[in-house]
Amino acid sequence: MRVRTASFVLPTLLASLIAIAVACRPAKAPPSSSPDDADGSAPTSGSDGGASPEADEAHPVPAGGSEGSSAAAGGGSALAAVLVTDPAEVQKIFDAAKAAPKAVTKPNGVAGAGPLAKGVRELAKTAASGMKADGPLATGKLEEKKNLRTEITLKPGRCYTVVGYSAKVTDLDLYLLLPPGVLSGQDTTDDNKPVIGKTPDAMCPVFKSAVKYTLDIVADQGAGEFAVQLYSKKAPKKDK
Repeated sequence: MRVRTASFVLPTLLASLIAIAVACRPAKAPPSSSPDDADGSAPTSGSDGGASPEADEAHPVPAGGSEGSSAAAGGGSALAAVLVTDPAEVQKIFDAAKAAPKAVTKPNGVAGAGPLAKGVRELAKTAASGMKADGPLATGKLEEKKNLRTEITLKPGRCYTVVGYSAKVTDLDLYLLLPPGVLSGQDTTDDNKPVIGKTPDAMCPVFKSAVKYTLDIVADQGAGEFAVQLYSKKAPKKDK
C-alpha cells in the first residue's frame, strides 16, 4: 500500500514541476531589426532592391578622394563640378552641342608656336599640373553665342583635365556631355581660360572601359579664335 502511494505521488509531483517550469519560461523575443528596418530606409546600392554601381557604365561614377569632385546633374553622375542642374536646361545644352559643327582638330597642335597653343600650355602648367597633352588640339573661330563641338575619350585608370584658351572670347564656356543629355562637367568661371577638372580636382573616371564624350565649346561673350586641349596622367593607386 505504501509502495502504491509513492508510485502515484512521484509522477504527479514531476508533472507539476514541469508545468511550473514551462509557465515561468520567458516568452521568445522577436527577431531584432536591422538599422535599415528601424528607420525605414531603402536597401543599399548593390542589393537586390537597388542598382549596382556597375549597372550603367555610360554614366560613370565619380572617383572619391582628392582626385575627382562630383555633382549630380541631369540624372547622371558628374566627373567634375557642374553649375547647371536643371535637367531641361542640360538637355538644351546637349541638343545645341549635338547640332553644332565640329571644331578643327590638330594632332600635337598644342606643341605649336602660335599664340593659342602657347596660351593653353601656360594655363596647363597650373590647371593641369603633372599632366601631359592627350589627343589633338581642338581649334576654331566662334561668333558670340555660337558653339562648336569636339569628341574626347576618357579611359579608366587615368585622370583628366580639359584646358581652353582664347585671346578674343572674353567668356569661353566648356560643357562635357553624354547622351541622351547628361552634364558630366563644366568650367565654373566667366573668363577666357575655361578649365574642367582643374588640379587638384582632376576627373578620374572609374568605369571599366573607355567612354566617348561630347565637349561643347561656347562663346558666351565675345568672338574670336580658341583652342582646347585634353590633358591626362596615370591615376593614383587607391589605398587598400
